[in-house]
Amino acid sequence: MNTNNKSQFLIIFLVIFIDLLGFGLIIPIIPFYLEDMVTDVAQIGKIIATMITAYSLMQFIFAPIWGRISDRIGRRPVILFSLAGTAVTHLAFALSTEVWMLYASRILTGILAATISTATAYISDVTDEESRTKGMGLVGAAFGLGFILGPATGGILSHFGGYRIPLFGASILSTAAFIFAYFRLKESLDFKTVKQGDYRRYNLKTIFQALTNPRLGLLYTIFFLVTLSFANMETIFALFTERRFGFDSLETGYAFAFIGGCSALMQGVFIGRLSKRFGEKKLITIATLFLAISFILIGTFEYLIPFLLFTGIMAMSLGMHNPSVLSLVSKNARKGESGSVLGLNQSFSALGRVLGPLWAGFFFDYIGPEFPLISAGILIFIAFLLSFGLYRNKELQEKTS
Repeated sequence: MNTNNKSQFLIIFLVIFIDLLGFGLIIPIIPFYLEDMVTDVAQIGKIIATMITAYSLMQFIFAPIWGRISDRIGRRPVILFSLAGTAVTHLAFALSTEVWMLYASRILTGILAATISTATAYISDVTDEESRTKGMGLVGAAFGLGFILGPATGGILSHFGGYRIPLFGASILSTAAFIFAYFRLKESLDFKTVKQGDYRRYNLKTIFQALTNPRLGLLYTIFFLVTLSFANMETIFALFTERRFGFDSLETGYAFAFIGGCSALMQGVFIGRLSKRFGEKKLITIATLFLAISFILIGTFEYLIPFLLFTGIMAMSLGMHNPSVLSLVSKNARKGESGSVLGLNQSFSALGRVLGPLWAGFFFDYIGPEFPLISAGILIFIAFLLSFGLYRNKELQEKTS
């Protein structure tokens, strides 16, 4: 990477961090925000779950669409449109007075925020083969830091200024990210060398073709299984720690900050060195093995110290897995289709976030608090076994220094 590319990459990092910080501000106050609009308190949990599902479903549908559009018109206009749009939808959420308004604003935010594929395509544009995994890791670190600081900041702001203040703050941060990107973000796509990619249309046939793609299908499947399992864990984590260890909301927030910190540390510091030494394929295999073990064990531990230890291992493993998959996917995208290919990968991730909460709720309510975690570990072990197919795939290219 030359100095100019590093500068652009830093801008992408800051834009993603600021936007995710704005999104994270909303997380801790939604249940309390809904209490003023919902007469039956027992319905709040269901409303939150359906909002999360609707948001993720929109990301599943629109991620490849934004990726395809960015391949045609460039990364910069798509990113700017996303930031400007989310600034408006966050404001709409803050000003909502009815539940249907909340749903509408979250659905629109899901559509407009489905541009992670465009951001990762931007990184693919400005990095070479050797530095791409590290680049994807730093993008993941931006998400992790936003995840850490966003909820904490939202809780503090709501304590001093009321529940609407963090929502206004989210809109202001998205606006700030838009202004910053407008003046500093340069276009990364070289239109002279771009050709129309293979994924021209988004439909079920396209999804089937992606899964059967000899270069990418197995990577999509592994990423989907891991994302589904992690979404499962996120959904029931607060309820699980409350029942198992008596955590309150503050202690649960600290636990999530610990998870985000461990993942960000791996993605921001270690992943570049590890990928150069071992390559993405080995890192995916190692990460899925440790993820499977961690999920199963944290669902069975009765004591806090070993629970936290393996929660940290789980977070570090996830920080190893995600950028490795993203890097390998981007390296195997043909010229001019990286946005579309990464968009499809993000769609499988979003589909996992749609199904994960439903799966977690069913197992938690009807079988037991530990079963969502144990079943997630079993599913990720299947992903671990599938990862060995990466070594037998002669078409799957992996370049390391």
